[in-house]
Amino acid sequence: MTTRQQAPVARKLNLTTGTAFAALCLIWGSTYLFIKIGVDYWPPVLLAAARNLIACLAVVMVLAAVAVMWKRSWPLPGARGWLPPVVFAVLQGTAFALIFWGEQYISSGQTAVLIAANPIMTLPLTRFWLKEPLQRRHYLAVALGVVGVVLVAGTREGAGFEGSSGLRLAAQLGVLLAAFCYAFSLLYSRKYMKGDKYINTAIHLGASGLYMLLLSMLLEPSGGARVEVTAMSVVALLYLALIGSALAYWLLFYLIENLGPVEVSYNTLVSPVVAVLLGVIVLNEPLTLTIVLGTVALAAGIWYVVRPQPEEK
Repeated sequence: MTTRQQAPVARKLNLTTGTAFAALCLIWGSTYLFIKIGVDYWPPVLLAAARNLIACLAVVMVLAAVAVMWKRSWPLPGARGWLPPVVFAVLQGTAFALIFWGEQYISSGQTAVLIAANPIMTLPLTRFWLKEPLQRRHYLAVALGVVGVVLVAGTREGAGFEGSSGLRLAAQLGVLLAAFCYAFSLLYSRKYMKGDKYINTAIHLGASGLYMLLLSMLLEPSGGARVEVTAMSVVALLYLALIGSALAYWLLFYLIENLGPVEVSYNTLVSPVVAVLLGVIVLNEPLTLTIVLGTVALAAGIWYVVRPQPEEK
């Protein structure tokens, strides 16, 4: 019997994994707050690009330090191995750009809840692209998700909402498109991406950052001149890059290895609630009955997607 067979990894909640899970939920929930703050000082796509490029640099520096201190080699992908993470980066970069653009016109809490619909969107993609059958609970999840999105999107007035009603509606649709890009990219990575997850993370952060930088040059030609360099703008950028990306990915991988992917997926239930509460407390964003009911319906739909079945336990 091998050593691995004798000592399987214990996947259970304890003080360490519980703290890491809570930290991940808080970090990913708070990123929407810092995006909302950041787009007041930065052109949105440029901010998204800078976030990912700085996060990529941080990840590469950590990987280099690990390689030197622990004499660990990091296997780079072969010529064909670069394509999947780059395609993944374009899909994720498109989602990031849409989220940052959309938050100029809608509240941070609403953005987070609409993005949380991405697990619901994986279901039709799983059925028609991966040809995997759906269970009855999945159809219920889709129905609850649609109800939740409609209810949440019904609020377009109050603090955090800017521009015309047409721009607010366009922002909501853009954020929902970002959620679809997330869903598609995750299924794409499941189907095609191989190799070391840390190296792939560095590749996709760097490639998506460069992709969004190109988008910014095309869509925000005078973007650099519009940046307001203040303490708050720098804090927002560094928080999004170092905490919201680099540290969050490390926590994600740690939790997947020590807790399990099903349990980790529960962060999709908690993070939007954190975002809504932070938006209300810090930015005075509205907390209407439709937002509450929509968030509950969407959370229930996500629960039906991610909850383990008897055979999965």
